[in-house]
Order: sequence, then structure tokens, then C-alpha cells
Amino acid sequence: LALHTMLSPIVLVFGLVALAAAAVDPDAKRTICEIVQAKNYDCSATNFTTRDGYILTTFRVGSPAHRTAGRPVVLLWHGLLDNSFTWLMNMPNQSLPYILADAGYDVWLGNNRGTLYGRRHVNMTDKDEAFWQFSWDNFSQYDVPDVINAIRASTGVATLSYVGHSEGTIQMFGALLRRTVTSQMVNIFLAFAPVTFVGHETNKLFRVLSQPGVMAAWEKILGKKAFLPTPEQLLPLDETLCRDDPIACETLVEAFCGKHKGSFNASRMQVMAGHEPGGTSMRNIEHWAQLVHSNKFQMFDYGTQGNMQHYHQPTPPQYDLGQFPLDVPLALYTGTADELADPADVQILLKALPTPPVVHLNIPSYAHLDMVWCTTAVTDMYVPSVLPLLKKYNARP
Repeated sequence: LALHTMLSPIVLVFGLVALAAAAVDPDAKRTICEIVQAKNYDCSATNFTTRDGYILTTFRVGSPAHRTAGRPVVLLWHGLLDNSFTWLMNMPNQSLPYILADAGYDVWLGNNRGTLYGRRHVNMTDKDEAFWQFSWDNFSQYDVPDVINAIRASTGVATLSYVGHSEGTIQMFGALLRRTVTSQMVNIFLAFAPVTFVGHETNKLFRVLSQPGVMAAWEKILGKKAFLPTPEQLLPLDETLCRDDPIACETLVEAFCGKHKGSFNASRMQVMAGHEPGGTSMRNIEHWAQLVHSNKFQMFDYGTQGNMQHYHQPTPPQYDLGQFPLDVPLALYTGTADELADPADVQILLKALPTPPVVHLNIPSYAHLDMVWCTTAVTDMYVPSVLPLLKKYNARP
């Protein structure tokens, strides 16, 4: 029964009879920069290579009205099974990158290894099993600090502001606790739907995946490379579903991300299907399942023998939030209806921190994706809280 529950969203997708037809919204077939440029904003793509050889595409968004050098930089980072498109889901007056660009910021959109924009390596291809042997531990060790340093070198700014959503928060928490990112690199960390401890999360899919033996069975089906088929393989099916039945498309998204507030722009679901899922590794999903099962904020568990080889101890090291750097301002944005960043786990996070965050905005009825996809996030979060915080910790745009 548990395995059936886990597979049902996937069966729904593969059970569709996809008929070739053009998407109504042209953004569904556009690249990231084509979407941005069609809205009359500047966009460019830059490839940064991490110290361990992964080539990550990072997108830069700006307003034609603000092209002066030395503008304050804001880096936005996506969540699990997502990519930088998530920040561009809605219209310019509702999407954070455009709002920041209009306010005079130099906006960058990061992507993790294993996503649509992180599928290359200097020595491997994504067909190699070794390519996929990573989890968010590696994002905190390499992806986040290396992209931040590359942006700093490219723009000349001393520090930048970091905004993460979901997995984009845990990898920054990890980076700050590893000290691969410091206050010399970031001036503020804004965490949307923050996740560290996830033992109380109520999402059915991840609850099933966290049960003993389930991930091993899943690996027998799909191997130890990517989690789920490649995004390229899923896109034609997803596009048909989301164009013809946006409600069914939302239901599929909710299987992974939980219920939402009800303020998604249904007309943009077909656009989402043209760019999602972002992709990740089987190991990364396994790491998340371990966190749910253990209720610990810890590194990947290789088993006793593997842990001795990797960490020189029988159990994986735990991240100690009590060591969160006091010189990095932290802002938390949480929702009372979030299945993945559950309110009980948020309380554990708050109690573990050495000092309270500079802002904690807990939004009634907000769920996990609402921080980035809800059409009212601009009035609930961005304008009243995010913009004033960024202005406070940056030079005036």
C-alpha cells in the first residue's frame, strides 16, 4: 500500500495519452532568458564551474532602467526538484526577480547540480553514475559558496544578499555552519519556507520514502542516478496535462510539495510544465528521506562502514544550529499550512538558533510553494517585508 501511494503520482503522469499540440502560453516553449526578455527585462546566462567540476548555469536579471555598475546583488536559489524558473512563474508585478530589478538590484538566479541547468561536468556526463553521487551536503560545500564567489568576482561587490526557498535554505544553513559561506560573502540570508529539521513534515510522498527499505526498492527500479525520468522525457506529458487540465496539474505538483493556499495562477501551469521538474539525484532524495526518518539535521548517512570512511565516525555529523554565525542577519518566512517546512519543525529551528532572526514572518494559510508561486506574495511578503530588509542591509539602490 505504501509503495502504491508513492507511485500513484508518477503513474498518473505516465498514464496520460499525450497528443502533440502547441501550448497556448508562448512562455511554455521559451528559455529562461526568452521569458525574461519578453517582459522587457535584461537577462544573461553565465556558466560557473564548482571546485569539484560541476558546471552550473546562473541567470542574471536586470531592469533597463537600472544598468549602472556596482548595484547591490541579490542571489535567489530554488528548492528541491525545482530550478531557477520557479522565481519567474508569475507576471512581472508578482515575481520577485522583476520586483527586485525594478527596485534597482542586480538579480541572479542560482541552480544546483543535477537540475536542468546543472547537468554538465568537466570530466563526466550525466550518463555516468558517478555524476549523480551528491546530495544537498555538496550544494552547501560547493555549489552555493562557489557561485557566490563567482558572482562577487564578476560584479565587484564585497557581499550579496541571499534568498533561498526550501532546499535553497537548508544548503545555505549548511554552508554557513560549514563556514564555506561567511559574513564576508553575504550580508543577509532570507529563508523562504526554511527547512533544517523535517521530522514533523506531513507530506505523504516523503513520509513513504522515509520508511525503511523504500529507497532501496526505488533504486532497484530507477538505478542510482537521477530521481524520476529526465525532465526532457517528462516535459511532453506534463505540458499536455497542464495545458488541458490545470487542476490535475496542480494536484500532481501538490503530491510533491503539499497543498497550496489557492492563489496559484492556473493559466501559468502550462508554463510551469515547460520548465519543471528541475531534476535531482537519487542520493539527494535519499538524504531527505533520512532526515524525515531520523528527525536530525545531519549529513548524508552512508551506513556505519561508509560513515567511517567519509567522516571517521560511525554516525553522520550533525549540523549544530547553535553555531549559526552571529554576524549574518537571518530572516525567516514561514506558513501555517506548510507540509514540508512544518510549523513544529520551524519551532525546533527557532529554539536551536543562538539568537532570534531579525524578522520572522509567519503567514496564515501559506503552504510550501506559496512563498514563490502565490500571486499575493507580493503584498503579503515582498513589498511589506523583503524589500525593506534588503534596503536595510544593502547600499541604497
